[in-house]
This record gives sequence, C-alpha cells and structure tokens, in this order.
Amino acid sequence: MKLKYEIEKLNSIIEEKLDIDSINTKEKTSDQVLGRMIACNILMDNGVTPAGLAQYYCKDRSNFYHYRKKHNTYIENPKIFPEYIKLYEAVEEDFVKRATDFRLLDKLQRMEVLDSINKNIDELLVRRTDVLKTL
Repeated sequence: MKLKYEIEKLNSIIEEKLDIDSINTKEKTSDQVLGRMIACNILMDNGVTPAGLAQYYCKDRSNFYHYRKKHNTYIENPKIFPEYIKLYEAVEEDFVKRATDFRLLDKLQRMEVLDSINKNIDELLVRRTDVLKTL
C-alpha cells in the first residue's frame, strides 16, 4: 500500500507541473504520455520493476521498456528533447523534497516486494479455503 501512495504522490507532482487532470488514464495525449514516461522512469530508477508498474498503471509492461529506452536516448543526447530532461529533473527534485523519509527512494523497491508478498499470501489463503471446502 505504501508503494501505491508514493506513486500517487509522484503522479500528483507531475500532474501539477504539466497542468493536467491525470496521467493514469487510457488516453494518449502527449502530456499524459510524457507524464507517465517521467513517473515510470523515476520509479524504475529507484528499483520498481516494469511488471510492478504494469500492475499499477494497468498497461502492458512493454510500454515501460519502451519508456526506458526513450529515456536513455534523451539522456544520452540532450538536444533531442531538452524539455523532457528539464521536466524529469524538476519532478525528481520535488519528489525527493516531498518524501516523508529521506531514505524513501531506497524503500520503494522493498515496498514493492512487500506488496507482492501480501498479494501472494492473499491468493494462497483463498486457495487454502477452497481446498478445505473440498475435504
């Protein structure tokens, strides 16, 4: 649950900077795609996997691999899309400032693992109940 809260915090920072309603939609306006790309790359920089992002954003994980490839291209060649780099750095700086714990970025990956474990435990409990009913 903490990972979801941090993703929502990051999304709100991006939505504020881009002056849009939401980046977590099925729409593909340029600002929404740019916002999702920045959010996902900041999260992937801090250990969140594309599979974890796919689960939150309800998108195929191949989108996040594509975002990563584009991110690397823009970072290696800043003249291609300087606005992206400027926005990425501003959002990352705000996200770190708003973090409730200065070690938050190290915790993102651990929170994702804990969320995954909790989900697996819930699934196992449901399966256990189903097996017990058959006995």
